[in-house]
Amino acid sequence: MDDKEQITAVAMRLRNFHAADRQESLGDTFLRWIEDPLKPKTSKGNLCVNPILVLLVLMVLLAGGTFLAFSFVQL
Repeated sequence: MDDKEQITAVAMRLRNFHAADRQESLGDTFLRWIEDPLKPKTSKGNLCVNPILVLLVLMVLLAGGTFLAFSFVQL
């Protein structure tokens, strides 16, 4: 294989990869980001949220609440 054939093959694989990626909707992508990677569905078929994501959201809310409490309260 010469260089031009290799470049053409790589370009075709990239085009196929990006074409397949466009078919997925934004909602499906968002659900895949927040689902638990070890157990994405419950036994009833409901979505399991990633526990690390839940912990991070709670920590951000706690930090924001603490900041607002100390910013607006006059000592």
